[in-house]
Amino acid sequence: MSEALPKTADDPRERVLRAAEKAFVASGFHGARMAQIAREAKMSPGHIYHYFESKEQIIAEMIEAHFEEKKITVEKYREAGERVVDMMIDNLSDSVAAKTDPFWSTLMLEIVAEATRNPAVATSIRNMDADLKARVTSYLRNDVKQDDLESRLEVFVALMQGIGIRNILNPNLDKEAMTRILQDVIEVLFRRDA
Repeated sequence: MSEALPKTADDPRERVLRAAEKAFVASGFHGARMAQIAREAKMSPGHIYHYFESKEQIIAEMIEAHFEEKKITVEKYREAGERVVDMMIDNLSDSVAAKTDPFWSTLMLEIVAEATRNPAVATSIRNMDADLKARVTSYLRNDVKQDDLESRLEVFVALMQGIGIRNILNPNLDKEAMTRILQDVIEVLFRRDA
């Protein structure tokens, strides 16, 4: 299984967040207990409460940390200028590998499921999603079909997120074939008409 945050064992907050991710993947947000997170973080539950007021705060900060990581990735598209679509295609193999990581797929499903139960989480991830989409849309404005651009981006994101779910259901997905097909999909979705 992968780990989300960079390994900085000296930072107890990040150690707790990494431990929480593992506990949430293993037991779900509601099934995971602070004692489980503490065991994984190799600290006492009381020590965790020194850094976080509650499990809900851990969830919120974990989601925020993932958003910050995605913002860093999205900013690379800004730097690509008119080569955004080329960059999407060039990075597609890595994107498919990341989306089909069972750890990440499970964690993302847990986050989305929590958004259906918790209005604060729903608002938070919707705001983050809107921010990321606005950034990507603005970077795509120079080099792509303009009609229905936001809807085109929604289709692309749905496909990429869906790959993670499909990989859970079918762990033998041919990722190379999917990558080739997705390259064609990106061309159809975003390139200007010839």
